[in-house]
Amino acid sequence: MQDECVTGTDLRATQAQRTRAAIRAAALTLTRERGYSAMTVDDVATLAGVSRRTVFNHFSSKADLLVVGLEPPEPEAVEAFINGSGSLLEDLGVLLASGAEAVESEHGWLLSFPEIVRDNPEIERTIHERLRAIAVSLTDAASRRLGTEPDDPRARAVVALAMAIQRSAMDLWCGRTHPWEQRREEAQARAEAPEASVQRPEVRLADAVRVMVEAISDVAAHPRSAEAASDASGGPTPSHLPG
Repeated sequence: MQDECVTGTDLRATQAQRTRAAIRAAALTLTRERGYSAMTVDDVATLAGVSRRTVFNHFSSKADLLVVGLEPPEPEAVEAFINGSGSLLEDLGVLLASGAEAVESEHGWLLSFPEIVRDNPEIERTIHERLRAIAVSLTDAASRRLGTEPDDPRARAVVALAMAIQRSAMDLWCGRTHPWEQRREEAQARAEAPEASVQRPEVRLADAVRVMVEAISDVAAHPRSAEAASDASGGPTPSHLPG
């Protein structure tokens, strides 16, 4: 009986994920075709084959439909991080990479997304709301992992590190310096040649997260050399001082 209940729960969760994905895919399709202003929730529901009410069961607003890649980690991934046996940095990387698969197919969309954000303040507000939700989730996870209060500086440091890794990994994956520094000419070129936008990136997003985690670990594990310290201070190191 217990296995049947678990199976039923899993099936419902899978169906909910599929419905959410279909709704978002419809919203992205209509936005590409018509632009954000002309895209309506009713049209999204029709294209996705669901009711307007179902759309709002999954998304809080029209703008929320388009904010891809900014989701709090799934509860299972959070619990795995809290109870992880690896280093905090390694387990944090696994947590951040856990939701990457759902974003992989939207690489082309994310490349053109900054242009839409600049033209629609409503979407920018939604992004900030999502970032706050992610920060709250990560703060709770970090404080539980460390056994501290949520406002403990150590928990805050973990959250700050996580947000930086996530942002830098997204930049690396999308092949850009900063997600909001896309020039209008570049966005326009992508709009005129959409086939260029759907090319697969050279690395997966999960791989980009791992690259950033490994880079941080490498930097933290290697103290500055004596030569570098000397160059930074502008003077000789003790080993080079005259006897």
